[in-house]
Order: sequence, then structure tokens, then C-alpha cells
Amino acid sequence: MGWVRGLGGDRAWAWLVRVWWAALPFTAGPLLADGLHETGAAWRTTASVGLWVLWGAVLVGSLLAHPATLVLVRLATPSAVVALVWSGSEGADWGEIALVAAITAGVAAVSLSAPVGHVFVNGISYGDEARLLLRPSALLLAGPLPAAAAITVGGVVSGPLLLAAEHWAIGGVVTATGGALATVGARSLHSLTRRWLVFVPAGVVLHDHLAVQDPVLLRRRAVASFGPARQGSDALDLTQGAAGLILELTTIQPITLSPPTRRKGSTEEVQASGILIAPSRPGYAVALARQRQLNS
Repeated sequence: MGWVRGLGGDRAWAWLVRVWWAALPFTAGPLLADGLHETGAAWRTTASVGLWVLWGAVLVGSLLAHPATLVLVRLATPSAVVALVWSGSEGADWGEIALVAAITAGVAAVSLSAPVGHVFVNGISYGDEARLLLRPSALLLAGPLPAAAAITVGGVVSGPLLLAAEHWAIGGVVTATGGALATVGARSLHSLTRRWLVFVPAGVVLHDHLAVQDPVLLRRRAVASFGPARQGSDALDLTQGAAGLILELTTIQPITLSPPTRRKGSTEEVQASGILIAPSRPGYAVALARQRQLNS
């Protein structure tokens, strides 16, 4: 199948992230060790053990393609860049730091790319189905998402490091509150990796808890067209304010959708003959739809 061949190309990008992460103890390890050299023994030991645990967890997670491990990888690779910059401020060689940090930043950018996301979310796909991530809103990308990522990572590492520095009172408070904030942040980030457009043998499924209460199956015979959105389209906007190319799926007959409501247990229904969606790879989505005869 064409989508399987495309997934094979995406795996090359995922392996780039895995291989570079596996090499980090040899590339970044000595630099981080230099940065830790002048710190206190307890702090240095805590940081060293934490770095090794993080490295091992991310390495294993990167090999297990899953939406949850995608979050882990996307949090860890940018964090490695931050750790390298910190080691430079603590006395490590800035020339080496710049080279390793630049390469790691490039790998971090690859980990955030649509092809890598495609590999990880399809790690839980069934049979002949293809899952495409849906893009988050531009507003979230502009601030809340990076902030949530920083809070998640900071919530995990700050408390233990403060305790290792013998700041017992504030360390205890930060450990407790940071752990709670990290849990909330990780869940929020994970929820965004479970928003999909899923191509299945029967048609296409919209699986997006932010747009509809339950997944919606649009059977192949019910789809009239699938492609770039028309200018001034009156289709129901389910993009959540995502930027970039928007796709429009129209149906032969109106369909009933149930958007999420604020009132628990309540249901509101809307009728629509078309919907606007924002898959992370719109061109690939259109090609899949054509391959599976979902568009005219």
C-alpha cells in the first residue's frame, strides 16, 4: 500500500532521533560531566543519576512507537539542548557545546515534525488503517504548549535538585507541587497526540475529543469530496483554530455531530454537510483519500 511506503520513509526520520539519542552519552556526556564537576557532591550525584535514568527511559520509549512515548521524546530532546547550554555556563567548553547543542537542536526539531509524529501514532494502529495527527490551534502553539512542556519538565527535575542542594523546605514543596503540575502537563500534552484523522477500510474516522464527543465514522459511500477547503466555505469548522492548509470533507447527505459541551452529561447535536479539518500532513491526507477513493 502507498501509505505503508510513505510510513517507511517517515521511519528514517524517527530512527535519526533514536540513533542520536542513543549516542548522547558519548557526545554530550563528557560536556555535561564538565558542567557538573564544580557542583556539590549530592547535587552532582542526583543530577547524574537523573540524567542516566532519563536517557534510558527515553531510549526505550523511542523504540516503542506510541502516542505517550511521542510526548516523552518531544519533551526530552529540547531538554537536552537546555542541559547542554547550562553545562556551558558551568565551565564546559563552549566550542564543543555549540556543535553538540546545534545538532541536538536539529534532532529536537525533527522529533517535533509531522513524519515522526506519524510513526509514533501509527504504532497503535490496527490492520489497514492510517492515523494522521490533527494540528493544535495556533494560539496553543504560540505560548501555552511550550509553557506546558517547560512546566512538565521543570516539575519533574526541580524538586529533587533542590533537595540535593539541601534546600529541604522549598525542595519538599516544589517536589510535591511540581509533581502535580508535571502530571497535569503530561496529560494535557498526551491528549493532543490522541487527536487523529483515521483512514480505515470503511472510510475515514474523525477522532478528536476537542471537536466531537465521540469518534465519527464517515463511510466511503457517504463522502462527496475531500480536498483543500474552498474560500468562504460554510462547512462546520472543526480545526480548533489551527494554522496552515485546511481540508474540507463534504458528504452526500447531512451528518449529525455532537460537539463537546461544558455541562456534564448533556449533549448538543448539529447538522453539517461538510467539515473543516487540519491534519498535520494535509497533502498526504489528500493522497490517502484519493488512494482509498474518498474524493472525487
